[in-house]
Amino acid sequence: MDRQQLQQHLDQLSEAVAKMDASSDQKATLEALIVDIERKLLEPSLTEPGSMVEQVDGLVSSFERDHPTVAGILNNIMLTLTSMGV
Repeated sequence: MDRQQLQQHLDQLSEAVAKMDASSDQKATLEALIVDIERKLLEPSLTEPGSMVEQVDGLVSSFERDHPTVAGILNNIMLTLTSMGV
């Protein structure tokens, strides 16, 4: 269930990135995050506990003022990762 929920959040984030008015660097950062999370879910041994959550948490802070929708999706991703123990 958590993996399915996480994939839904990642899909939402991908859609939001495509629609958002942001610099190409900001979009690239979010797109790289999506790829990184998907890759690490396929190879859980590559992930240190808490590292993904810390990475997403940092992005929530940087996007919450100018892109609150993206920050909300990132927060949902962070909560799902936490519940999965990633």
